[in-house]
Amino acid sequence: MSSRNISDIKEAIAGLEQLLDSGATMVTIDGETTQFDLGSATARLRDLKAELKTLQGKSNRRPMFNRIDLS
Repeated sequence: MSSRNISDIKEAIAGLEQLLDSGATMVTIDGETTQFDLGSATARLRDLKAELKTLQGKSNRRPMFNRIDLS
């Protein structure tokens, strides 16, 4: 079981979404530079959303049928 609660995960998701929405890859605050890898942030966001669904009792279900357009 995860030691984090739902509100902690939602806060982390909001922060990552804000980072991805900004499109920034580097930030300098008070002379200290932090560089972000947007690919890693996207993967982490996906993991956090899956963890949130698990804590909420929802499961990731695959579709029973796939639609294939052969035209």
